[in-house]
Amino acid sequence: MRLALSVYFGLLLVLTPAVPTIAAPLGVRTVLDNGAVLLVAERPGVPMVIMTLLVKTGAMADPDGRAGLANLTAELLTRGTKQHSAQALAEALDFLGASLNVDTDYETTTLSLTTLTKNLDAAFALLSDVLLSPTFPQEEFERKRKEIQGDLQSREENPGWVARKAFLQTLYPQHPFGRLVEGDPDTLAAITRADVVQFHQTYYRPNNAIIAFAGDISHAQAVKLLHTYFSNWHPADIPPLVWSAPQRHPEERITLDKKVTQANVLLGHEGIARSNKDYYAVLLMNYILGGGGFGSRLMDRVREELGLVYSINSSFSARKHPGPFIIGLQTRNATATQAVSEVLQLVRQFVEQGPSERELAAAKSYYINNFPLRLVSNRDVAALLPVIEFHELGLDYPDRYPALIAQVTREQVHAAAKTYLHPDRLLQVIVADLTQANLTPPPHSSNQPATTGDPQ
Repeated sequence: MRLALSVYFGLLLVLTPAVPTIAAPLGVRTVLDNGAVLLVAERPGVPMVIMTLLVKTGAMADPDGRAGLANLTAELLTRGTKQHSAQALAEALDFLGASLNVDTDYETTTLSLTTLTKNLDAAFALLSDVLLSPTFPQEEFERKRKEIQGDLQSREENPGWVARKAFLQTLYPQHPFGRLVEGDPDTLAAITRADVVQFHQTYYRPNNAIIAFAGDISHAQAVKLLHTYFSNWHPADIPPLVWSAPQRHPEERITLDKKVTQANVLLGHEGIARSNKDYYAVLLMNYILGGGGFGSRLMDRVREELGLVYSINSSFSARKHPGPFIIGLQTRNATATQAVSEVLQLVRQFVEQGPSERELAAAKSYYINNFPLRLVSNRDVAALLPVIEFHELGLDYPDRYPALIAQVTREQVHAAAKTYLHPDRLLQVIVADLTQANLTPPPHSSNQPATTGDPQ
């Protein structure tokens, strides 16, 4: 989340964060007979309805050797159904002024429908056809698979993409987070249409789904829609997904030789899950370290004071399962070693000293004042509702959120830094012109040619 600089610097002046009042709960929650969770936020005023349907399965469910199956299945949902060809479906949506988008991540797949209220029934009928009756035509299957393979191959020229792929593969060996959501050319080639059909039949079930509505619709109308168009959607057992925790790595550097004008560098290690008890302390810690743009320590020191980087940031990907902590930067080939050294020194210093009260107050102000912006539009609410449910946060979460941030102390943020930042075992991946970079390897180092790239 970012703000314009003028707004951001204005927030820095707010040392005691205000806690805005947000009406609670955000919507109404119902568990339907088929196991689906229904969330409805009635927001009349604009004659439009936004619906988000979240399937609680993504690329983590891809079988070994079939990476990209979840994504390919989702991409093919709109490429032909029992009642509509791909072209006919697109034309029908256009005629209604509606849009239907499908997206896959590691842990979820999301279908998003936007329509005028007057066309809700017709649009929902199309959604039902896509969700319940896709035919996955062989011709469309082959076309989409080749399209994804070509896109993956074209990304190999992007050094940032190359760096991130190598980073995740090394950090998460034998784990889904180390694979591309889209798969790779070889695993895609191994996928059959029968695999896609089976994946859809297994995971696209109501007891594996969260359905959220926001806009000009009542709870009763939403229930009626689902009973009308999803009456043939039946629950089934969902296979459990069990993965061992990623192994902790010693400090290691991977250098990838590529003729680029600037080096792309990633440093990091395993992070935390969203359910971690210290999540909010980590959130604020990361903002102060490198997630807060021009107010962060990494940006202030490595870019503004030393002029070593073009950009630098840090992030924790807190999913249901622990995602990575990553510091990313771009610098001249010749200054890659110095930039990495400065980052390591700053992280060590942050772990030792923790944040200042001023830094913590600025971070709190940002998150508390920024959160209501996520509730401005019906689209925002329809997107947030299933996430709240997926992470079991409760529909009063927007009302509780300011207090959750405000109550974090400087001591808790410092403790989070000491617990979840490990500067002595940061994995380093550097894509650079090695003839210019003059890199000094850490204790454990491997040189590899730059090949394929980033998971998303």
